[in-house]
Amino acid sequence: MTSARRPSAGPAGESWRRFAPAGAAALALALAVLCGLRLDAAGRSGAAAAPILFPRVALLRPALLGFESLAADYWWLRTVQYFGDRMEREERFPQLYQLVDMTVSLDPHFLDAYRYGGLFLVIAKQFPQAIQIYTRGIARRPEDWQLPHDLGRLYFLELQDSAQALRWWTIADRLPGRPHYLPRFIARLTAETGALETALELWHEMAETSDNPWVRQNARREIARILDTLRRGARGGGLRR
Repeated sequence: MTSARRPSAGPAGESWRRFAPAGAAALALALAVLCGLRLDAAGRSGAAAAPILFPRVALLRPALLGFESLAADYWWLRTVQYFGDRMEREERFPQLYQLVDMTVSLDPHFLDAYRYGGLFLVIAKQFPQAIQIYTRGIARRPEDWQLPHDLGRLYFLELQDSAQALRWWTIADRLPGRPHYLPRFIARLTAETGALETALELWHEMAETSDNPWVRQNARREIARILDTLRRGARGGGLRR
Protein backbone atom coordinates (compact mmCIF):
# COMPACT_ATOMS: atom_id res chain seq x y z
CA MET A 1 0.00 0.00 0.00
CA THR A 2 1.49 3.29 -1.03
CA SER A 3 1.54 5.93 1.68
CA ALA A 4 -0.08 9.25 0.85
CA ARG A 5 0.89 11.85 3.37
CA ARG A 6 2.51 15.19 3.99
CA PRO A 7 6.32 14.86 4.01
CA SER A 8 7.94 15.53 7.35
CA ALA A 9 11.15 17.47 7.78
CA GLY A 10 14.25 15.76 9.20
CA PRO A 11 17.04 17.35 11.22
CA ALA A 12 18.95 20.07 9.39
CA GLY A 13 22.29 21.78 9.78
CA GLU A 14 25.89 20.77 9.49
CA SER A 15 26.58 17.05 9.41
CA TRP A 16 28.33 16.97 12.79
CA ARG A 17 25.27 18.53 14.42
CA ARG A 18 22.93 15.88 13.03
CA PHE A 19 24.12 12.95 15.06
CA ALA A 20 22.62 13.94 18.41
CA PRO A 21 19.04 14.69 17.26
CA ALA A 22 19.01 11.71 14.90
CA GLY A 23 20.22 9.45 17.68
CA ALA A 24 17.60 10.77 20.08
CA ALA A 25 14.89 10.22 17.50
CA ALA A 26 16.16 6.69 16.85
CA LEU A 27 16.06 6.02 20.60
CA ALA A 28 12.50 7.34 20.84
CA LEU A 29 11.46 5.20 17.91
CA ALA A 30 13.15 2.20 19.50
CA LEU A 31 11.06 2.78 22.62
CA ALA A 32 7.94 2.80 20.45
CA VAL A 33 9.08 -0.48 18.89
CA LEU A 34 9.72 -2.04 22.29
CA CYS A 35 6.20 -1.10 23.34
CA GLY A 36 4.93 -3.15 20.41
CA LEU A 37 7.03 -6.26 20.87
CA ARG A 38 4.16 -8.05 22.56
CA LEU A 39 2.39 -7.87 19.20
CA ASP A 40 5.09 -9.91 17.49
CA ALA A 41 4.94 -12.48 20.29
CA ALA A 42 1.18 -12.68 19.92
CA GLY A 43 1.55 -13.41 16.22
CA ARG A 44 3.75 -16.45 16.95
CA SER A 45 1.91 -17.83 19.96
CA GLY A 46 -1.25 -19.89 19.93
CA ALA A 47 -1.97 -18.97 23.53
CA ALA A 48 -4.02 -15.99 24.63
CA ALA A 49 -1.74 -12.97 24.37
CA ALA A 50 -1.44 -10.12 26.80
CA PRO A 51 -2.83 -6.79 25.57
CA ILE A 52 -0.57 -4.66 23.42
CA LEU A 53 1.01 -1.77 25.30
CA PHE A 54 0.73 1.63 23.62
CA PRO A 55 2.91 4.63 24.47
CA ARG A 56 1.09 7.92 24.97
CA VAL A 57 1.37 9.92 21.75
CA ALA A 58 1.55 13.22 23.63
CA LEU A 59 4.67 12.01 25.45
CA LEU A 60 6.22 10.23 22.48
CA ARG A 61 5.88 12.97 19.86
CA PRO A 62 8.34 15.52 21.37
CA ALA A 63 11.01 12.84 21.64
CA LEU A 64 10.68 11.89 17.96
CA LEU A 65 12.10 15.28 16.83
CA GLY A 66 10.15 15.38 13.57
CA PHE A 67 10.29 11.66 12.84
CA GLU A 68 6.58 11.09 13.56
CA SER A 69 5.93 9.68 10.09
CA LEU A 70 8.63 7.04 10.64
CA ALA A 71 6.99 6.00 13.89
CA ALA A 72 3.60 5.98 12.15
CA ASP A 73 5.03 3.64 9.51
CA TYR A 74 6.10 1.26 12.27
CA TRP A 75 2.66 1.24 13.88
CA TRP A 76 0.97 0.84 10.51
CA LEU A 77 3.08 -2.24 9.75
CA ARG A 78 2.08 -3.62 13.12
CA THR A 79 -1.56 -2.88 12.31
CA VAL A 80 -1.40 -4.82 9.04
CA GLN A 81 0.39 -7.70 10.75
CA TYR A 82 -2.14 -7.78 13.59
CA PHE A 83 -5.08 -7.75 11.20
CA GLY A 84 -3.62 -10.40 8.93
CA ASP A 85 -2.62 -12.79 11.71
CA ARG A 86 -6.01 -12.63 13.38
CA MET A 87 -7.86 -12.83 10.07
CA GLU A 88 -6.03 -16.05 9.21
CA ARG A 89 -6.82 -17.55 12.62
CA GLU A 90 -10.41 -16.26 12.51
CA GLU A 91 -9.93 -14.42 15.80
CA ARG A 92 -11.43 -11.20 17.10
CA PHE A 93 -9.70 -7.82 16.80
CA PRO A 94 -9.94 -6.24 20.28
CA GLN A 95 -7.11 -3.74 19.77
CA LEU A 96 -7.46 -2.99 16.07
CA TYR A 97 -8.92 0.47 16.63
CA GLN A 98 -6.10 1.37 19.05
CA LEU A 99 -3.51 0.41 16.44
CA VAL A 100 -5.14 2.47 13.71
CA ASP A 101 -5.65 5.35 16.12
CA MET A 102 -1.98 5.23 17.14
CA THR A 103 -0.90 5.39 13.50
CA VAL A 104 -3.06 8.37 12.49
CA SER A 105 -2.36 10.18 15.77
CA LEU A 106 1.35 10.09 14.96
CA ASP A 107 0.77 11.10 11.32
CA PRO A 108 -2.65 12.80 10.90
CA HIS A 109 -2.14 13.07 7.11
CA PHE A 110 -1.52 9.34 6.46
CA LEU A 111 -4.22 8.69 3.85
CA ASP A 112 -3.73 4.94 3.50
CA ALA A 113 -3.95 4.44 7.26
CA TYR A 114 -7.35 6.13 7.26
CA ARG A 115 -8.55 4.24 4.18
CA TYR A 116 -7.32 0.74 4.96
CA GLY A 117 -7.55 1.14 8.71
CA GLY A 118 -11.20 2.08 8.28
CA LEU A 119 -11.70 -0.87 5.94
CA PHE A 120 -10.05 -3.31 8.38
CA LEU A 121 -12.44 -2.06 11.06
CA VAL A 122 -15.36 -2.58 8.68
CA ILE A 123 -14.28 -6.16 7.99
CA ALA A 124 -13.97 -6.65 11.76
CA LYS A 125 -17.55 -5.29 12.03
CA GLN A 126 -16.42 -2.45 14.29
CA PHE A 127 -18.59 0.03 12.43
CA PRO A 128 -18.66 2.94 14.94
CA GLN A 129 -14.87 2.87 15.16
CA ALA A 130 -14.57 2.76 11.37
CA ILE A 131 -16.84 5.80 11.10
CA GLN A 132 -14.61 7.62 13.61
CA ILE A 133 -11.48 6.89 11.57
CA TYR A 134 -13.09 7.93 8.28
CA THR A 135 -14.49 11.17 9.67
CA ARG A 136 -11.16 12.05 11.29
CA GLY A 137 -9.47 11.51 7.96
CA ILE A 138 -12.04 13.64 6.14
CA ALA A 139 -11.41 16.48 8.60
CA ARG A 140 -7.66 16.22 8.04
CA ARG A 141 -7.75 15.62 4.28
CA PRO A 142 -10.89 17.37 2.99
CA GLU A 143 -9.48 17.55 -0.55
CA ASP A 144 -9.36 13.73 -1.03
CA TRP A 145 -12.39 11.97 -2.51
CA GLN A 146 -11.38 8.54 -1.19
CA LEU A 147 -12.47 8.97 2.42
CA PRO A 148 -16.04 10.25 1.88
CA HIS A 149 -16.34 7.62 -0.86
CA ASP A 150 -15.31 4.84 1.54
CA LEU A 151 -17.55 6.16 4.31
CA GLY A 152 -20.48 6.16 1.89
CA ARG A 153 -19.63 2.57 0.99
CA LEU A 154 -19.72 1.61 4.68
CA TYR A 155 -23.14 3.16 5.11
CA PHE A 156 -24.46 1.56 1.95
CA LEU A 157 -23.04 -1.96 2.17
CA GLU A 158 -22.91 -2.59 5.89
CA LEU A 159 -25.41 -0.28 7.59
CA GLN A 160 -27.91 -0.17 4.70
CA ASP A 161 -28.35 3.54 5.26
CA SER A 162 -28.95 4.95 1.79
CA ALA A 163 -29.45 8.51 3.06
CA GLN A 164 -26.01 8.64 4.67
CA ALA A 165 -24.41 6.87 1.72
CA LEU A 166 -25.95 9.46 -0.60
CA ARG A 167 -24.68 12.27 1.63
CA TRP A 168 -21.06 11.12 1.61
CA TRP A 169 -21.01 10.08 -2.05
CA THR A 170 -22.36 13.50 -2.99
CA ILE A 171 -19.46 15.10 -1.08
CA ALA A 172 -16.97 12.77 -2.80
CA ASP A 173 -18.49 13.55 -6.20
CA ARG A 174 -17.55 17.23 -5.80
CA LEU A 175 -13.84 16.46 -5.27
CA PRO A 176 -11.17 16.20 -7.99
CA GLY A 177 -10.25 12.75 -9.21
CA ARG A 178 -13.41 11.03 -7.99
CA PRO A 179 -14.25 7.74 -9.79
CA HIS A 180 -16.41 7.88 -12.88
CA TYR A 181 -19.11 5.64 -11.44
CA LEU A 182 -20.07 7.90 -8.52
CA PRO A 183 -22.70 9.95 -10.42
CA ARG A 184 -24.36 6.68 -11.46
CA PHE A 185 -24.49 5.47 -7.85
CA ILE A 186 -25.88 8.80 -6.71
CA ALA A 187 -28.61 8.62 -9.35
CA ARG A 188 -29.54 5.09 -8.29
CA LEU A 189 -29.73 5.98 -4.63
CA THR A 190 -31.78 9.07 -5.39
CA ALA A 191 -34.22 6.83 -7.25
CA GLU A 192 -33.89 4.11 -4.56
CA THR A 193 -33.28 1.41 -7.20
CA GLY A 194 -30.47 -0.91 -8.20
CA ALA A 195 -29.16 -1.62 -4.70
CA LEU A 196 -27.76 -5.08 -5.45
CA GLU A 197 -26.18 -3.98 -8.73
CA THR A 198 -24.54 -1.02 -6.99
CA ALA A 199 -23.21 -3.29 -4.23
CA LEU A 200 -21.83 -5.69 -6.84
CA GLU A 201 -19.96 -2.87 -8.58
CA LEU A 202 -18.51 -1.65 -5.28
CA TRP A 203 -17.21 -5.09 -4.32
CA HIS A 204 -15.76 -5.61 -7.83
CA GLU A 205 -13.95 -2.28 -7.52
CA MET A 206 -12.46 -3.35 -4.17
CA ALA A 207 -11.43 -6.78 -5.48
CA GLU A 208 -9.71 -5.30 -8.53
CA THR A 209 -7.93 -2.31 -6.96
CA SER A 210 -6.88 -3.40 -3.46
CA ASP A 211 -3.38 -4.79 -3.00
CA ASN A 212 -4.35 -6.31 0.36
CA PRO A 213 -5.07 -10.07 0.14
CA TRP A 214 -7.60 -10.08 3.00
CA VAL A 215 -9.56 -7.23 1.42
CA ARG A 216 -9.63 -9.03 -1.93
CA GLN A 217 -10.72 -12.27 -0.25
CA ASN A 218 -13.55 -10.51 1.56
CA ALA A 219 -14.64 -8.74 -1.65
CA ARG A 220 -14.67 -11.96 -3.67
CA ARG A 221 -16.78 -13.64 -0.99
CA GLU A 222 -19.32 -10.81 -1.14
CA ILE A 223 -19.37 -10.90 -4.95
CA ALA A 224 -20.17 -14.61 -4.90
CA ARG A 225 -22.94 -14.06 -2.35
CA ILE A 226 -24.59 -11.26 -4.33
CA LEU A 227 -24.34 -13.19 -7.61
CA ASP A 228 -26.01 -16.14 -5.91
CA THR A 229 -28.78 -13.85 -4.66
CA LEU A 230 -29.29 -12.40 -8.13
CA ARG A 231 -29.41 -15.87 -9.65
CA ARG A 232 -32.13 -16.86 -7.23
CA GLY A 233 -34.08 -13.80 -8.24
CA ALA A 234 -34.10 -12.42 -4.70
CA ARG A 235 -33.76 -8.79 -5.72
CA GLY A 236 -34.04 -6.37 -2.83
CA GLY A 237 -32.81 -9.01 -0.36
CA GLY A 238 -30.55 -8.14 2.55
CA LEU A 239 -26.99 -7.19 1.84
CA ARG A 240 -25.83 -8.29 5.23
CA ARG A 241 -23.84 -11.45 5.84
